[in-house]
Amino acid sequence: MSRVDADKLLADLNEGLILSQQTFEGLDVEAYLDQRDASEFADEWIQAYDRFALRSEIVNEEVLRACRERAFKRTLALTGNPELAGYVSDDIGLIGAALLQDGIQDFFVEQLLECYREGTLPLR
Repeated sequence: MSRVDADKLLADLNEGLILSQQTFEGLDVEAYLDQRDASEFADEWIQAYDRFALRSEIVNEEVLRACRERAFKRTLALTGNPELAGYVSDDIGLIGAALLQDGIQDFFVEQLLECYREGTLPLR
């Protein structure tokens, strides 16, 4: 995985292949966010974030910023919920950071990306 993969992630976001109305259909946002925060998912997410998203040269990559912004705006437009949009944006940012560092061999990040590509949210 590489810069090309991060660019593909952005293209998929822009084309609506990731984050569609289907992704959020029937979602109880409060229950979903509680589930994410209370599970071992949160611990695994933080560990993956520490592995991939703390390097300043990665955080400042334009493609990563664009992915996060697109994910936030699309989620907000589809759900009207800024807190959920923040979580989704953070997920997409973590995925993008891993892609930029050839880190998609990480099982947790692979699962995150697979969920979004299949049109679902993690843990759903």
